Amino acid sequence: MKKVSIILMVGVVVMGGFFTFHISSHAQTPFEYTVLAPLPGIPQGSPITLAPYIPLIFNLLIGLSAVWAVLMIILGGFQYMSTDAIQGKANGKERIKNAVLALVFVIGAWLILNEINPNLLHINLNIEQITATTAPTLPLGGELSAATGPILPGYDLTQAQIDKNAEMVTDLAANHVNVNNDPCTTADQTTGCTNLVGMPPVAYSGVKNLQEGCVLSDGFSSTSCGDVTITGGTEGGHASHGLNLPAMDLSYNNAALNEYIVSIATKPPEQTSLGPIYTVKLENGQNATFLLESNPPHWHAVFGGI
Repeated sequence: MKKVSIILMVGVVVMGGFFTFHISSHAQTPFEYTVLAPLPGIPQGSPITLAPYIPLIFNLLIGLSAVWAVLMIILGGFQYMSTDAIQGKANGKERIKNAVLALVFVIGAWLILNEINPNLLHINLNIEQITATTAPTLPLGGELSAATGPILPGYDLTQAQIDKNAEMVTDLAANHVNVNNDPCTTADQTTGCTNLVGMPPVAYSGVKNLQEGCVLSDGFSSTSCGDVTITGGTEGGHASHGLNLPAMDLSYNNAALNEYIVSIATKPPEQTSLGPIYTVKLENGQNATFLLESNPPHWHAVFGGI
């Protein structure tokens, strides 16, 4: 009888939890059927789902558990009173004890759930679909949001992108990084302009790290390299520039910066048809490559991770 009571209690809890979690998790899948015979509160021929029945089944199981426990108490009482045998009375007392224990478990489980949150006892299969929305914001150096549209070479910029470009220019200027031109705002602008919007964070923070770590020392004193100037960004123009590409062009008109890049190269420069490529590691451990291109001379910088 003890095993039966425990199984009964576990069955109620597991069954209730199963219906609450498993069926609720599939509630978004439509599943309707039409009853062939009239049911209480449901007209014949009406399409229905399992939703109204699951709470009834759960409550019915709890009620049946209580009824079963009471019946076992009554049966144990008859068994105790109807025999003079010590073993028979012991069995009756054991039956009553197990039934009371099972009843306490069932009622206790219900009371605990009700105390934690009464909604745990209300099985609702009507789950509303929630659509996540993204705020139309452009983080500094981050990717453009869908709300403001993509940035592509030869395309107009939205006002949000223009404003974000100005914000990024101001932020870089505070870190001694300048931009040589205004952004390309219209489709007919392809030269003489420099865009920052759409620049990935690794490149945006990389040029800041480059300027911050750019210090030359002669053994007696140290001198900062001064301002770094960006001459090419995400406005495109050739395959290595564009949206979310960690590449930019830097001015070659800073002798201290030129000397610094060469001095921190981790290996001899690789000679290519476009010019020598210097592989460096910045002060913060960030990797980068600098290709010295000509016509006119400038650094084509590509920033990587740490």
